Amino acid sequence: MFHNTNNEKGATLKRSQEKAKTQDEMVLEFLRSHDQLGVTPERTLRHFKIMEPLSENRWHNTPLTSIRRSFSNLKKKGLIYKTGETIEGDFGKQIAIWRAK
Repeated sequence: MFHNTNNEKGATLKRSQEKAKTQDEMVLEFLRSHDQLGVTPERTLRHFKIMEPLSENRWHNTPLTSIRRSFSNLKKKGLIYKTGETIEGDFGKQIAIWRAK
């Protein structure tokens, strides 16, 4: 959570708020906005890496297990669930598709 103690405004405030989001918050936001795609941890991390500005390296070294942990955390909080459907993942194995509640 970003605490706007220096009264930022406009684009500066928005950038600060985005940077302050936790990984779990960002994963949940991705699930909610891309629900129709068949969201998986692998697709989520790939999206974050592709959409990351070139000036940042937040996602560059993020391991897939870290994203999987976010999915687990969100499931424990009751915010997401496995659909029962699977697709082939990046490593040739079937992986679960997730949706936001």
